[in-house]
Amino acid sequence: MATELFELNGPIPGANFTTDERNYPWHRPPDITDTDDALDYIAEKMTGDNVGFRYMTMIEMGISIAAVTDMLITLGIADGKWTPDFAILIAGPTARLLEIMAKSYGITEYEMGLDNNAPEPTAAFAKALAEQDELEAEAIEENAPEDTEGGLMTMPDQAEQDMMLGYGTEDEAESE
Repeated sequence: MATELFELNGPIPGANFTTDERNYPWHRPPDITDTDDALDYIAEKMTGDNVGFRYMTMIEMGISIAAVTDMLITLGIADGKWTPDFAILIAGPTARLLEIMAKSYGITEYEMGLDNNAPEPTAAFAKALAEQDELEAEAIEENAPEDTEGGLMTMPDQAEQDMMLGYGTEDEAESE
């Protein structure tokens, strides 16, 4: 009866030691190990079977070139074309290839995916940050509890212990 209620479909412990790990593309050596070959593969993939048009549509819709590059590179890792560390090496040239393609498709407004809106670290900016930190420190000091003698780890007196444990004066009378 117990086996009818619980159906055990999980893997057997140690099954990973007996299975063939070469079943997945990412468990085998990569197909491409040269950056020029990788960029040629990406260029061929982008120009065939309307794949490039799909990616250009994404860029035109507002998806950043960095996000599209991430998709392309991650698909190559999943297909076993290259390793993750090699993908980092070809990400920059792939983004540049996508940018060139976007310009050739007539897409003039596109996001590269780089955050260039960070404020410049000027002296005025540093002063404003320091003033903000001082105001926050003052607010913390105003709301800080009163300092007591001893410190954090000092033993509280019996009344404080009883209060922490939830004992009232009537509880003490009952316990005696």
